[in-house]
Amino acid sequence: MTPDLPVPLTDLRRRAPIARTLIQAVLTELLGPVELKYDFYREWNGCWKVRVTIVGANTGKLDFTLLDTPTGGMLAMPRPLPERWRVQTGIAATDGSRWSLDAAGQLVRFTPPT
Repeated sequence: MTPDLPVPLTDLRRRAPIARTLIQAVLTELLGPVELKYDFYREWNGCWKVRVTIVGANTGKLDFTLLDTPTGGMLAMPRPLPERWRVQTGIAATDGSRWSLDAAGQLVRFTPPT
């Protein structure tokens, strides 16, 4: 990873409430009001992920990878990232930056369509 890109979050101590609030905000922005259930788990490489179950009018499951942004914010990147979110909105981090994936699946700063 280069220093100007988010890096995997490996220390979740005292940050789980921030991750819950961030995921709630991301999904509310993209789907409208949602009720969520969270399941935090660690990947083999030490990176934290969250499996979210959406209940209510919109239902489903979505995994998020938790990342630290270069300015110290948190990014919860949905995996897989739906195409519409990838090209039209990007995903907001707690520091106000927006991120997406390029056509090759690499993490990039989001550039709004022109």
